[in-house]
Amino acid sequence: PQRGTQGPAGANLFIYHIPVTWSDGELVQCFSPFGTVISATVFKDKLTNQSKGFGFVSYDNAVSAQNAIAGMNGMQIEGKRLKVEIKKPRGPYGQ
Repeated sequence: PQRGTQGPAGANLFIYHIPVTWSDGELVQCFSPFGTVISATVFKDKLTNQSKGFGFVSYDNAVSAQNAIAGMNGMQIEGKRLKVEIKKPRGPYGQ
């Protein structure tokens, strides 16, 4: 998967409460059972390179994203409970 690539509408997920030990690879590993992951990104602080505890996962279709929400939202990992939801489009007109 490539970093930062977006899938079609409804196929892009926002993941909150990611364990700080995770990198992009752990996101791919955790979310790939639900479909083809085309992008997985853990956001890191530019100065410290520490995880900010959130990231994005994009699939090649919206059905996989819905399956991932059903399977992963509320999942407890390393003492944290993941929050998984559809990434909202930016801007007032979804651009």
